[in-house]
Amino acid sequence: MMRYLLSVIVMAVTACSPPQTTPRPDVSPLRFNAAAVAAADEVVVMIPGALARVDIFEPAEAWESPSRALVWYRFPGLDGLAPEPALVIEQAASEIAELMAQHPDKAWRLLGYSTGGPIAISAAEQFSGDVRVAAMSSAVERAGGLATMVRTSADLLAAAARVGSTDRNTVWLEYYKTLLFGRRVRGDAALDARASRITDARLDEMIYPEPALLAAHSDNLRKWRLANRPRLAADRLRFFIGGEDPVFSAAQTERFAAEFGAPEIVRYPGQGHLLFLTAPGAFDDILAFFSDAPG
Repeated sequence: MMRYLLSVIVMAVTACSPPQTTPRPDVSPLRFNAAAVAAADEVVVMIPGALARVDIFEPAEAWESPSRALVWYRFPGLDGLAPEPALVIEQAASEIAELMAQHPDKAWRLLGYSTGGPIAISAAEQFSGDVRVAAMSSAVERAGGLATMVRTSADLLAAAARVGSTDRNTVWLEYYKTLLFGRRVRGDAALDARASRITDARLDEMIYPEPALLAAHSDNLRKWRLANRPRLAADRLRFFIGGEDPVFSAAQTERFAAEFGAPEIVRYPGQGHLLFLTAPGAFDDILAFFSDAPG
């Protein structure tokens, strides 16, 4: 049972199958108001990560205005999409880039969370116009490889030991607290209580690591790498990370960011992977980055 538990949940961040490209059905994963996009000067595309709905970007809904349109990219099996075909990062990036190419004179702002980070970066790489990318808790090449797998496996084992269970969903709820604030939640009673309150408040909308859904979201990430030397300029890209992120470490993000020169990395001390829940001010920081006059 423990072996099954680990193999299923670790897929959420490490993936374990070779990529496959499947023909896209008629329903687009992109959700937007075409008239609003056509009328806007700036378009913000928001891309979630594995096991995440687009509602993680709810704080950004206030950004919408007559001059700024919002677009959401939905993952398989969530937000009204069928579970197939599975997510392929470069295919998702191309779908976003196609929309951008239809409106080349607009300012495009891409916000990618976790797995959405590589999608946003890859889409921006295909666009020669005005574009900026905010990568929140971004995944890195090959999903962080063995280092991320080892850390996540240890965290899941620790969660299982704390709850005294190998039930997948029970362990997931305990592990979720580590995703919120990192490993320090284990030895800090006040922080653990805060993490429990956040987790309990999300029980009705919690997405559990069901194997088929995990596979649809995560299988392609382990193989993903930047195709070529990145063209995206360092001042067009900014990373926003939790100082205690248990999934993708600060060192991993720094190495990934170095591929683009020296983009800024904004750190939120004491926060984990789920910045959209624990660091709401990050959305203000991202909007400020999107709104800066070009340097």
